[in-house]
Amino acid sequence: MKITIEQADNGFIIFYPDYMEGADRKEIEVTKSYVVEEKGGEFAEQEAFVQLCLELIELLGVPDSKHNRRRVRIELTEENKEADQE
Repeated sequence: MKITIEQADNGFIIFYPDYMEGADRKEIEVTKSYVVEEKGGEFAEQEAFVQLCLELIELLGVPDSKHNRRRVRIELTEENKEADQE
């Protein structure tokens, strides 16, 4: 599967293949798109990037369950203020 990601002024656009039934009942490949939009705020770019990563995990079918011993974990963390004070 080929997935293309374009960075836009306010987020990202993901282009990915999908299949649908044509008039002759044969499957044809089409390109779909999904927009990951920055919502605004101080960390909007980072939050949009996290959402982009989560969408890619779903598109690629990476299994994710709380019962897995190992999981892909993507999160936006707060800065460590205690480490900055030392």
